[in-house]
Amino acid sequence: MTTFTHKLNLSAACLVLLATTVFCQEPQRPLRLGDAVTQPTAKRSATEDTQRLETADDRNTTRPLNMLVLGDVILWGQGLKTENKPSHHVKLWLEMQTGRPVIERIEAHSGAMIESTLATADCTSTNPEVNLALPTVHDEIDRALRFYGDGSRVDLVLVSGCANDTYVQNLLTASNTEEVDEMTDAKCGIPMENLLRRIIASFPAAQVIVTGYYPSFSEDTRSDFIVKALARSFFKSQREGTQKITSKEALDRIKINSKRWYEASNKTLAEAVGKTNAEVITTILKSTFGAKIATTVP
Repeated sequence: MTTFTHKLNLSAACLVLLATTVFCQEPQRPLRLGDAVTQPTAKRSATEDTQRLETADDRNTTRPLNMLVLGDVILWGQGLKTENKPSHHVKLWLEMQTGRPVIERIEAHSGAMIESTLATADCTSTNPEVNLALPTVHDEIDRALRFYGDGSRVDLVLVSGCANDTYVQNLLTASNTEEVDEMTDAKCGIPMENLLRRIIASFPAAQVIVTGYYPSFSEDTRSDFIVKALARSFFKSQREGTQKITSKEALDRIKINSKRWYEASNKTLAEAVGKTNAEVITTILKSTFGAKIATTVP
């Protein structure tokens, strides 16, 4: 599978995915020598990106497209009606662009973590609205494989993850932005790399889109007494001996940490995608041209 890292111009779909940074894994196609030393930088049109789904060599272009949705609340769309959920808008957009029906399989749910070792309870629910760590995103992959039988049937994978692994309240109440960076790197770096490797191996014919995150609070968040009280409640479990802060100070800190989380998480997720794509390209080069040529890849 040949993969490249770039921003994918999904036009309206990008807005559906909360206007965050989007990264793409290209579908399988024959490798050309030029691919080993060049990486496209120009943005393609939405139609050109969608045509990747239509022209894969091993595809029957008359059959429906299979779209798998993995991850947490971002792609589940908590509290939204089906017609307003991100994945549904992507489905409609793809159908309009390709002229083919899209069959979606949604495994994402609110609260999902990437790693099960971080779950504080082993509870599960049949209602994706319930905020629970389990099933993890890896569990979601297992469930999807059982459903499809053959992972190569999947054309597109949407995936989000890592926010719940950090425990969002820890991010919001961090004493400084350095703490936010450390938590983000630990939970959105290597764990996401490992997750992407597994997704690529499990669904070898699919494009993979990793959605980013948005700030929970921002300068546009209203600053009335209700919001300030909510912000202050996040600090109820402050460690003994730490200086108490006012509701305004709590909201100001949360806004700063939210912005840092937005910037750091998207940067770390982009790096995870880049490393994963580089590994896949190297693997293809080794199998196609031999290890000697593969080592020339920067």
